[in-house]
Amino acid sequence: MSGELRKVLMLVPCDVFPPVDGNSMNIYNIMKHVPDTSRLFVLLSRVFSQGGEIDLFHQNLSISYCPESHFDRYKYKSFLFNPHYYRAAYQLMSETRADIIQCQVLFTCLVGYFLKKKFGRPLVLVQENVEYLKYERFDSSAAVTYPLRKLEEFGCRVADKIVAVSDVDKRFMMDIYGVPDQKIEVVHHCADPEIFQYSEEGRRLVRERHNLSAEEKVLTFVGKLDTIPNAKAVRYIAERIYPAVLAEHPATTFFVIGQNYKQLVNFRQERTVLTGFVSTRKDVHPNMTDYLSASDIVLIPLDSGSGTRLKILEAAACSRAIVSTEIGAEGLEFVDGEEILLTKDVDEEFIQLVLRLMEDEDLRKGLGQRARHKLLSRYSWEREVTQFERVYKELEAGGH
Repeated sequence: MSGELRKVLMLVPCDVFPPVDGNSMNIYNIMKHVPDTSRLFVLLSRVFSQGGEIDLFHQNLSISYCPESHFDRYKYKSFLFNPHYYRAAYQLMSETRADIIQCQVLFTCLVGYFLKKKFGRPLVLVQENVEYLKYERFDSSAAVTYPLRKLEEFGCRVADKIVAVSDVDKRFMMDIYGVPDQKIEVVHHCADPEIFQYSEEGRRLVRERHNLSAEEKVLTFVGKLDTIPNAKAVRYIAERIYPAVLAEHPATTFFVIGQNYKQLVNFRQERTVLTGFVSTRKDVHPNMTDYLSASDIVLIPLDSGSGTRLKILEAAACSRAIVSTEIGAEGLEFVDGEEILLTKDVDEEFIQLVLRLMEDEDLRKGLGQRARHKLLSRYSWEREVTQFERVYKELEAGGH
């Protein structure tokens, strides 16, 4: 780059102030930890916005928003055809003459390809999951899975480099779409251990707010609740786990944390709290760290889905004991029986592991401590985001 900063145009299909899920948290941390050799120009949208203020400011970061419009009601799908986003992306590319176009999430790949053809710049596709596989796993109709597969196949073909969130997702893209190994780089998602760490004060604050004694057990699930896998997980908690646990431990409270829970109110029970959106910001209380600190066990009763697994990483950072299905922890390097407890299904074994943890404080503490140690040693945002530097250099070396 001859000493000049590399310019990267980053196309984002949502707002990230504040982050509300694994996808937006990943984008937020890419923006936060931009390599020193790059200047990042980010185009955001108000889709999924919580109306927060921008709280990232540094000399290598510039942030713009696409104008709001009626297209926003179509959420991620709108980025396939929203003329306002195409126009904003074209204008930003014309002004910046970016060296690299980076698409966050599959649904911005058509805009990215449009810019690639217009300006002759290489395209990076950041895949938060394998979209086709995610919907295939929960038996969606062909009307949903077929166009997703064709779009994902197109995105994988036209991208010059692909960034996957795990080695598992990388193998899926290689097997399903025939993507060459060398075209895919893996950049893991992480949790910030300075934000997410056990807080005795946070534990007290949340328990006081919900009138819970120090002795009562709290079991927690975290997720964006309008997605099919997370909605099914809440149903499993209500119909399978809740009655089994209350039969043995009647002084137990279940927290279900996440936005867009209105369609799940039928699963609200006497000792279940649907909190709604909870912020991850340190200066807001009670925040996600406070709620995780107030929890004794974090439940991941998923039987489908793919992607970030951020709920496990944040719970691990807070030294919480975690019970998950194998698919819920897919792609992570936590060791079953040492740093996490895993089952194949949300079945009787899953319930028995939860009950065992509730009755064994030493086991809970040991799992939580070892989980945080794994998080510290393996999952660092600052270290992972720097791997984008290798992606960019490979594109430059390839003559782009």
